[in-house]
Formats: sequence, structure tokens, C-alpha cells
Amino acid sequence: MTDDIFLATFHFEDPSGASQTGCYFQQTADNAATILDTDELGKALEAQVGPSIINAIADTFWFTGVRVRKVYDSPCPQYLSTATPQAGLASGPGLPSNCCAQLTLTQTQFSLKSNGKMFWPGVGEPGTVAGNMTALYQVAWQAVGTALVTPINSIADTGVYELGIISQKVLNLAPPLKDWPGAFAFSNAVSASPRIAIQRRRTTKVIGAAI
Repeated sequence: MTDDIFLATFHFEDPSGASQTGCYFQQTADNAATILDTDELGKALEAQVGPSIINAIADTFWFTGVRVRKVYDSPCPQYLSTATPQAGLASGPGLPSNCCAQLTLTQTQFSLKSNGKMFWPGVGEPGTVAGNMTALYQVAWQAVGTALVTPINSIADTGVYELGIISQKVLNLAPPLKDWPGAFAFSNAVSASPRIAIQRRRTTKVIGAAI
């Protein structure tokens, strides 16, 4: 339903193991039929964002699909991908999973410190020079960001889901309950210059700073 918030986790495999990247979406248009919004968002992400991810990641990485769970409001079964894993199309070998492509999401609801950072595994070594991405490789990762900030349309119905950022400060203002609606800010743009960043954890979520 409108205003529901979802966490979509993108899953990857490579010779060194598994890694994930999580993004938050809020539903901005309802589906007309009684269907699972988690299923609709998951399948739409695989269809609308998946191709740009596969185009950007190195050929030693595999995109294995999306998992979607609702974090607000009414409970809903999670979506677990049944898609066939697909190898990346960018030339490998890939850098270690913690050497990520960093994309920065911007928003206008909170301070700039709450802009979110996405860390994506799958960076190919041939796309780097002296620790920096080549211009051509930046274009490929920029396409991932563009696909994500474009409203995600349900494949089978009328639902629409939009990417956003969670402000940790607002989210935790009223414990033990979390203020998910108040903490969500729609992302209006993605950084034009993706760069390589070291990420210590194999699982990341797009959240704003805890300020």
C-alpha cells in the first residue's frame, strides 16, 4: 500500500564468497489487485535494474537476484528471487568484494550529512587505473544509479516504488518504535562520479549518517 517501506537486498557471488547491498523503497502508488507488493517490487527490480547491474559487474561475479522484505507497515511475506544467476558482462578479474563501487544518493529533506552511500561489489580490475575508475567504467556504474532512482513500476499491476534514504537520527527518535515514515527521504539524484571505496562489511544498507 501507499507509504509502505521495503528493504530490497541485491545478492552477489564471486570466488571469495557472497556479498549484498540493500536499498530502501517507499510505495507511491497502490496496485489495483490484491497481490504481494514484495513480489511486485522484487520482480520489477530484477527486470528494470538487473540488466544495468549485470552490465557493470565483472565477469567473475554473479548477480543472483533480489530479496525484498517490508519494514513498514503491515506484515507481508518476503520475496525470494527464483531468477537464474547471471554472470557480469564487464571484463574481469574482479576486485575483492570489499573494493566497491560507491554511489552517493542525495535528498533534500534532511541535512546533507544524511545523504546515503551505496557500496556495490563487482568492480572489475580492467576498469581501474591507479585505484580509480576509468571514465567508461564510471558510466556503467552511473547507469546502475540512474536505474535505481527511476521510479520502479510493477510488472503485473499499477504499483510504483521509489528509492530513498533512511535517516538514522530520525528513525531512532522514539524508541522502542521506529519512525519509518518520518525517517524516509526520497532520493532525487545519484552522484555523477562513482568511485572505488573500501567497505569493511559484506552487507550494506543505504542509510544517512547518525547525526
